[in-house]
Amino acid sequence: MKILAMDSSFAQGGVALLDGEQVVARSDFAGSEGHVALLPRRVDQLLAQSGWHPREVERIGVTLGPGSFSGARIALGLAKGLALAFGAPVFGWTTLEVVAAGAGCTGAVAAVLDARRGEVYAGIYEMRIGCDPVERLAPGVWEPGALVERLIAWQQEHGPEPLHLTGDGLAVWGERFLTLGDHPIKPVAPESWPLDVVQLGRMTARHAAAPRMPIEALEPVYVRKADAKEPADRMTGLS
Repeated sequence: MKILAMDSSFAQGGVALLDGEQVVARSDFAGSEGHVALLPRRVDQLLAQSGWHPREVERIGVTLGPGSFSGARIALGLAKGLALAFGAPVFGWTTLEVVAAGAGCTGAVAAVLDARRGEVYAGIYEMRIGCDPVERLAPGVWEPGALVERLIAWQQEHGPEPLHLTGDGLAVWGERFLTLGDHPIKPVAPESWPLDVVQLGRMTARHAAAPRMPIEALEPVYVRKADAKEPADRMTGLS
């Protein structure tokens, strides 16, 4: 099964081609041109390098956010365009699901991603070998100290199995999580923290035959309001 996986949710984006769960080619990128220019170009380059025609792609995996407001829209828009043009179904995953799956753990995994502005994105997922992540705490945006308190409370409610922590939010805010102390909450190895576009492709390959939702229902996952605001006259209906 030929898989195209795409992520542009954060400053570094990625594209991967997989045959089943085997990596055929990948490209990670970040640049001044921005993802809107880089992502389609890298997809074209990888397809040409691998000798694949876009029509041969059987599934498309894409991240939905949370992350950059524009970044999540870029990858999803390209995925929908390719799907409409060539017929491949689109499988959408949150960035937190992909990072949780990349931890390589079974049981409960909390994914913590740097959201800047002194905040983190976080969610908790139940992980089982060969299965999709099962949401246990919905994606949200947190002040790190408040998240620490929530994780301790969650573990006290759901113990005694450990809650594993992963994600680049630990690289930025790791000192806050030292307060977890004696609680059975355990960070995974730092090399597993970044979002891996290959993991996205493997999740797409393992999923059941049908996407989790139809293409028209796929939308970016935002857990924080956009900075841009509607002009006052549009918001009030005045002309």
